[in-house]
Amino acid sequence: MSKLIMVSNRLPFHIERDGSTHRTTGGLASALEGAALENEQIWVGWPGGVEEDFEDLEQVRAGMLTSGMAPVFLTKQDLDGFYEGYANSTLWPLLHYMVERTKFSNDWWESYRRVNQKFAEVIMEVADEGDQVWIHDYHLFLVPSMLRGLDQGLRVGFFLHTPFCSSEIFRVLPDRAKILEGVLGADVIGFHAYSYLRHFRSSLLRVLGRETEMEGLWHDGREVRMGVYPIGHNHAGFDQAMKSPDFLEILESHRKDLAGKRMILNVERLDYTKGLPEKLAAMRRFLEQNPDKRDDVLFVLIAVPSRQGVQEYDTLTEEVQREVGAINGEFGKVGHTPVQFFHRGFPIANLAAFYATAEVCLVTPLRDGMNLVAKEFLDCQRPEFSTRPGVLILSEFAGAANELPQAIQVNPHDVDEVATALNRALEMPDDERHKRIEAMQSRLRLQDSGAWARRFLKDLDNVSQREDRIVVMKMKPLAAEVAGHVRAGRKLGLFLDYDGTLRDFVEVPDLAVPDPELPGLLRELAEHPKISVALVSGRAPEFMERYLSGLGVTLVAEHGYRWMDRGQGEWELFNPHVNTEWKAAIREHLEQASLLTPGTHVEEKQSALVWHYRKADPEFGLWRARGLLEELTSMAANLPVTVHHGQKIVEISSLQVSKGEAVDHLMRLWGTEVALVAGDDQTDETMITLSPEGVKFFSVKVGKGPTRAAYRTDITGMRVFLDELRANLRNSPAVQ
Repeated sequence: MSKLIMVSNRLPFHIERDGSTHRTTGGLASALEGAALENEQIWVGWPGGVEEDFEDLEQVRAGMLTSGMAPVFLTKQDLDGFYEGYANSTLWPLLHYMVERTKFSNDWWESYRRVNQKFAEVIMEVADEGDQVWIHDYHLFLVPSMLRGLDQGLRVGFFLHTPFCSSEIFRVLPDRAKILEGVLGADVIGFHAYSYLRHFRSSLLRVLGRETEMEGLWHDGREVRMGVYPIGHNHAGFDQAMKSPDFLEILESHRKDLAGKRMILNVERLDYTKGLPEKLAAMRRFLEQNPDKRDDVLFVLIAVPSRQGVQEYDTLTEEVQREVGAINGEFGKVGHTPVQFFHRGFPIANLAAFYATAEVCLVTPLRDGMNLVAKEFLDCQRPEFSTRPGVLILSEFAGAANELPQAIQVNPHDVDEVATALNRALEMPDDERHKRIEAMQSRLRLQDSGAWARRFLKDLDNVSQREDRIVVMKMKPLAAEVAGHVRAGRKLGLFLDYDGTLRDFVEVPDLAVPDPELPGLLRELAEHPKISVALVSGRAPEFMERYLSGLGVTLVAEHGYRWMDRGQGEWELFNPHVNTEWKAAIREHLEQASLLTPGTHVEEKQSALVWHYRKADPEFGLWRARGLLEELTSMAANLPVTVHHGQKIVEISSLQVSKGEAVDHLMRLWGTEVALVAGDDQTDETMITLSPEGVKFFSVKVGKGPTRAAYRTDITGMRVFLDELRANLRNSPAVQ
């Protein structure tokens, strides 16, 4: 049975200088406690401290491995540049939309890259073929692709616990392309919310030019899947804590201390993304507007220390403490201070007692990947412990807002709205409180942290073994099978699309010339006495003649309108009676669309018109293309044309012209006995769906999208096929 290798920035244990360890509280490890995962597990991460603190690293490493932990030791320089620098001073604020707080440094980037490489190397030391590797969070964006470069036998998952910001924000990052390429090394990529997935897809499009389907994309010969997996809270942990004797004692102590006052609770890390200054401003506004409630309400702020010693966080702590003092000084009286501030963490039983006692929970981060406090509060609001159902006030910018629509959702920047929500929560009737909280609790009980982990790992487990999921691997046996037919003396016809099949798309289509190896490969195949090769493209004759003639390969241009036998002589028409009178009406519409869409232009061919939008804004261009497709389909209803949406193009061509007709003609002309067709878009389906009588027929779809082809691969896989076919036949002449 394969192992599960969990990878996070920090191990769930802290190691002392003498090598002893103790478990840390909270975090990912606590969230996974209730998952009941059956696999053998090894946890990879930084153990705390710096490398210079330990006298014998190998001895410490060996001792930790016996406990299922593989430490990644970091030097002081690593820690400063990787953790304090790039991870938390560059990525953290940027992902949370706080560009003004984002700092950039080439030295930090180099530390980040170097530490990610260390993580990848430690993973490989403990990994075996077929193991699952689950990498967590923004600290380790580069590790998936680094693992892919070291070994392709692992099933790699990546989960982001923060938001993924919009592409307009993400593009500020100088290393944006490398970060995206790093994540694409994973087989399954997970996010808390659909909006984060949407922003990630938009960044792939705008930064890398990669169009994706909702469920994923093809990348480097593999299928990469993407999904939304909202994390749940540690229900098992809180359930156990609330059954302990300590919990009841703490609960009774809280009630005694409250002395009938109504608690409004806030729990979070002391971080600028949590919006504590804005929250305190809302509390002040509430107290100003509701003098009758000042003596009855107690705000309890639990702010767990975060990154102490960092100037920005120390300044935030001082600001919060100063404002708490100011509010208490203005609105407090003898025996009552309206705000109690706890700058420390609490054990789980204490937290559960706070949640059970609170009448209102105020969860208003400025931006948060999920926020489990909201879910923990709801879980602990149980009738046997709470005097009345509690009310959740939740920021609309927390990932949890997608799952908890019954909460009072607020804009945390709107101080008046939050203050009004506080009063509304306190005034809410019990029956409404009960209906709201029951609706949210029923969902959370089914979607706790264990369910979250099991769902992600199930999808990762469903990733095929290496040979099945790497599409280039499938092309080698196909090449061997086709070569076998040729060696047996059968005539082979190869019918290959060009753009998107033999050559990647580029920003300027005229620059998509053959790479240095392609002409020689095509020439050698075409010289074989039993092989005929045709390039069946939508390209204009001029491009094909300039770059692909003289190779012994038949050229078919404009999707089957013209052809040049063996790439020499004159261009001929497959059908000299093609009607092109429709072009004038369509051309005017396309030119108008180009005027309204910067970065687009119209190309005119003998039998077709093409609207190109490769240089347009990618999302605007795609949106306009879909609209244009609908308009043209309506316009062309009574015309002898077909309309299709290709790779960054919308093309209108004659119904009397098709790649399928051209290929069928050439197969009969050549007496083909075995045929292979390959293409990437809708126009290629006309040859993929052929059923030639008496011909052994192979069809290959290159890339994603619907198809009736028997095989699917990518451009790399297609080149592997041609190379393997040549190698199989090079020293094995056909039967004469």
